[in-house]
Amino acid sequence: MSARSARLNVRIPQEDLLELEAVRERNGQGSVSDVVRDAIVCYLEEEATSWNSETVKATIPAALAEDLEMFIASGDATDVSEAVTLALTAWTDEKKRYYLEGKEAIRRKVADAAEDRDTRRGMARVASRMKIQ
Repeated sequence: MSARSARLNVRIPQEDLLELEAVRERNGQGSVSDVVRDAIVCYLEEEATSWNSETVKATIPAALAEDLEMFIASGDATDVSEAVTLALTAWTDEKKRYYLEGKEAIRRKVADAAEDRDTRRGMARVASRMKIQ
């Protein structure tokens, strides 16, 4: 049993039609309609994965871009978008941990250090009083 389909009629500039025909030939597809169907499927898949996202444009050093491509080629990410998303996720998670947990840990260390300092000062006063007597 085949899926139901609908007919769609569109008008496009002649140069776009010629480009679609060239794509059809390069890909060995049967018709321009096949090319358009594939393009629609790709577009819908992209829209489905990006509907709740932001596009960010960034300039990065060439050496970093080369490393990025190397890691993608080795299978650490499927593409640049995924690699950048993974990197930003790790960075934001680290910042969240710092602000939620790290700051409190630093406050405790400072408080402990201040308490230790006060204890040492108190011991030094007691020791100096003991020498006087």
